[in-house]
Amino acid sequence: MTTPARDHRADHRWYMAGLWSYFLAGGIQGVLFPWIIAYVLHESPDRVGIAQMFSMLPMLLLGLFGGAAADRAELRKHLMRLQAIAMLPPLVLALLIYNGILFYELMILYVLALSSLGGYIMPARDSMLSRVATQSMGGNIQRAVALAMSGQFLGQVVGYALGSPAEYIGAWPLLILQSSLLGFAAFTTSRLEPAPPSPRAEKRRQPIKDVKEGLAAVWHDERIRPVLLLMFFSGILFMGVFMVLFPILIRDVYRGSSQEIGFVFMSFFGGIGISSFVLSRLKPIRRQGRAIMLAMCTGAVVMVFIHFEPPIWGVFLLAHCWGLAAGVSMSQSRAIVQERASNALRARMLAGFNLGTMGGGPIGSVLIGFLIAGVGPLDAVLVPSALMLVLWVAIFFFTPLWRIEAPKPNQSVHG
Repeated sequence: MTTPARDHRADHRWYMAGLWSYFLAGGIQGVLFPWIIAYVLHESPDRVGIAQMFSMLPMLLLGLFGGAAADRAELRKHLMRLQAIAMLPPLVLALLIYNGILFYELMILYVLALSSLGGYIMPARDSMLSRVATQSMGGNIQRAVALAMSGQFLGQVVGYALGSPAEYIGAWPLLILQSSLLGFAAFTTSRLEPAPPSPRAEKRRQPIKDVKEGLAAVWHDERIRPVLLLMFFSGILFMGVFMVLFPILIRDVYRGSSQEIGFVFMSFFGGIGISSFVLSRLKPIRRQGRAIMLAMCTGAVVMVFIHFEPPIWGVFLLAHCWGLAAGVSMSQSRAIVQERASNALRARMLAGFNLGTMGGGPIGSVLIGFLIAGVGPLDAVLVPSALMLVLWVAIFFFTPLWRIEAPKPNQSVHG
């Protein structure tokens, strides 16, 4: 008796359900963590910046090893285990907060644990996307990346909405919800088809050697390197601004709380989700490099408008416009890497690219925290805007990014 053919479209649905659930949990954390640090513990801007640095740094550094582990593992079981373990930190924190135990160092330990697990989860999930796209989306990488990004960021938006009433219902019930969503993500991953490693990756290798191989592949690729440079330096200039400045701006200038933090994050990530979804329904963008560079200008313009202290609804609108542009730059940059990566190196190349594109975030978080403490949030925004202009001109004249185009359908993406 023959086994019925497996419906690979079900894999795509389970993958997207797991992605939504995982990033719903991430959205809750995205509101809760800065709210607890800035509002409940009343920490200074520089300590908020340091806390946000720790929320990103382990994920970026360990992502390199997470990519190496994902390339050697059976992805379904590997990802399922990691998401199940990630349920524990929010459960433990919920129990401690319920019993009246909360201090700055505890929050640092909590976010270090989740960020470290994220360093292993994200490369595995990104690598699994390519398997799903090949089986159920005709190998259309641009569409798969755009659709996954729309699910990721729209899921985060709903998570921000769930986390916004933290000041009314408290942190511990939301932490339990966050843990439950991570458990559901683990369940959906268990429903996917097994994803064994490529034959080459099955051989046991040294982790450091694996990491170096992935980094070298990213840096020496002539299409990826200029994207990496732009994303890294723009991360220093703008990622810290987003993670640190907006919570401080809402607290000190607009006298808001968790709801306003949630709304500004929803506006930004909702913009990313909407533009990514629209891109998933359109034909692939031909001039990818040009689209990335033009979209990158938006952050600088938004920061200039923020300097003039618009009404709070204007902050939400500006954050949304910034997110619409960020969706274009992020989806196109990741599509370039997915198109260029081989199966044996895909998770490591994606992890190396994540380190480059997000590696500026922890640096920027610390710098902008001290800058805000020195000159205030409204004047601090002008510094990254001016530096972005210098970066954009340098990338235009000294790299080929402006001229990079998507490969033609009959053209090899690896050559």
